[in-house]
Parts: sequence; C-alpha cells; structure tokens
Amino acid sequence: MKELIKKIISAEKRRKILAFLNHIWVGFCLKLPVRQRVLFYTIRANGALLDNARALYDALDCSKVIFAAKLPHSNINKARAYYLILTSRVIVTDDYCRYMRTVKLRPGQKLVQIWHGCGAFKKFSLDAHTDLSHSAERKVHSQYSAVTVTSEMSRKVFAGAFGIDEKICLATGLPKTDIIINSSDKIREDFFRRHPDLEGKTIYLYCPTFREKDGLRVEFSPGIDFDALSAELAYDELFIICRHPMMDYDILKKQYKNIIDMTGESTLSLISGASVVITDYSSVSHDAALFGTPMLFYCPDISYYERGFYLKFPDDLPGNMITSPDGLLEAARQAKEKPPLDRIERFRREQLGACDGKSTERIAGIIYGYLNS
Repeated sequence: MKELIKKIISAEKRRKILAFLNHIWVGFCLKLPVRQRVLFYTIRANGALLDNARALYDALDCSKVIFAAKLPHSNINKARAYYLILTSRVIVTDDYCRYMRTVKLRPGQKLVQIWHGCGAFKKFSLDAHTDLSHSAERKVHSQYSAVTVTSEMSRKVFAGAFGIDEKICLATGLPKTDIIINSSDKIREDFFRRHPDLEGKTIYLYCPTFREKDGLRVEFSPGIDFDALSAELAYDELFIICRHPMMDYDILKKQYKNIIDMTGESTLSLISGASVVITDYSSVSHDAALFGTPMLFYCPDISYYERGFYLKFPDDLPGNMITSPDGLLEAARQAKEKPPLDRIERFRREQLGACDGKSTERIAGIIYGYLNS
C-alpha cells in the first residue's frame, strides 16, 4: 500500500497532506483538557529513559508518562508526541524537543530542560553549527520555564546557547550527579556483581562521542589498531568500549577476548568499574570527575573538530590529551598510576559546583511547584 501511494502521490503532495493532517491533529489536541501529569520526553533512547531523566522520573510521586523514541519519528510517534505535549501540565526533556518549533504551549503548561550533559564543555545549539537554522534553534528553546545546570558558571553558557534569559537557567545540579555522589560504592558493587569476570581487572573504558560534518552526524573511526592493542594488553587488562547513544554503528569490527563493546550497559556503571576513562569531547568526563576516576583524552581529530569549546582545550581538562593512537595504552597506564588529582578537583569545582547530592530533590520541588500552581 505504501509503495502504491508513493507511485500515485508525489513526495511534495505527501508532505503537504501530512502537514495538513498534523495541523488538524494539533488543533484537536488543543481542545483537550491539560492533565495534571508530567511528560518525560527524550530522543536519546527507544522506549526507556537514560540515567539523568530516569533518576528524576523515579523521584516524582505524581502522574507521569514517558515518550522515548530516537529520531526520525514515525507518523504514529509524531501524533502521540503532539498529544502528550499538548495535554501534559509539565514537560521534562533531556535533549531537543523539536515539536516546540511548531506548537505553542498553553497557559499553565511548563517546559523543563534537564540537559543530558553536565557543565559548560563543548559548544552546542546556537553556539555550534547544527542542521537547524538559528531561527529554528531559538524556537526549539524559547518556551523553557526552567533549565537545570551544574554550576553557576554554566548558567551564562546555557542562556547564550539557547537564546534565553539567564534567570531561567538554574544552578540546581543534575539528577544523575546525585546517583554518583550518594551511591558510587553501590553502583560499583552492583556492576561487578553482574559482571564478576571483570572484577580485579584493570579496565580502560573508551567513551567516544559522535562526530559531525557541516552540522550533520557522520560515522567516526578512531584509528585504533585493535589487533595490535589486543596483543599489547596484559592478562589482567581489559579495553571496554561504550559508544555515545547517537552512534548507531559498530567501532569494533571483530571480536576479542580483551576488547569488549558494552554500549548496552549503563555508562555510570561502566565508569564506576573503570580504572581509567578514555574519552574525547564527551560529557562523561564530568561523570568520571565525580567518581574521581583518572581520565585520558584521545582526540585524533582535534585539528578539525567542528564544535569548539567553552573551556580552554586542552589546558582545562582533568587529564592529559593525546592525538595519536600510538602509545594510547601506555598513556592510559600512566593516567592510572599518576592521576592529576589537582586538575580533577579544579574541574569538578568549576564545572560541577552545584552538585551536592540533592539536585533531584531541588528539581522535583520545582516540578511540584508547577503542578500545584
């Protein structure tokens, strides 16, 4: 049937028909009553919330619903998203909610951004080259009631990146930082209970982030000779890979006994068990800093990386940076033996100063206030 419709109706006409149907559906949803519930909207996973949003979801004792679907959304998902957005008193998102470009929230509705990444690290939104125009970017972010950030320094950065008033950006900390601060030992114990074969090993956790070209995501090859790395690892050393949620392709092209892709595992769990975190431009560096885990920054493409940074890169990093895969393992071993504790502490203070283990409580209080107003 779909193929027949494609043959009969041109792509341009199909777009116009869908736009008209969306308009009718949105109009219908706007006539429905707003329900006293919290919608958790995410594009970072299918069918589930990740650590940050999940921690807040679990803490709220109220009516709540989840919309979790990676882009692009099917027409059915789009219809469900419009319905939930336009009939929920509070919407909580941890990433872009692009539906805000085409709908205006009704009086009394609130939109809370609990951005997935901590601190003011790599540039994003209006400060970066994305696939959206500046006008579209501003529309996505223009209806926030509150944006939660992890430090006073981050407030100005997020306000500028989203094109909003700095007063809306609140240094509350993020929910996932509470998990680390309050339960780091429990997370570690649970990780090794589930993976007893990893206990006692030196784990080098590699967490690369996604890459872009002209604002569009492209596949990234780290340039690591995994055959050589596998041969070089000692009997008690493991190299574990955890890809960014937006990297829907494999970095590891074959199987090894001592190099494992564990992307399906919770990032916080993996960091808790790691001896060293190897990353690049990912905000997992903030999570590792809270755990106190030594870090190494492997950035083979730093000379042409598009995003840019809010901090002085690499001087302000809580670990050394290397740009060549040669010597990667030796650099990781050195990070384990001689971690720069003073740099980690300074990074944590500047980037995560509002994180004290009570962030979820503060954000939940804001949401309860919206529900009760």
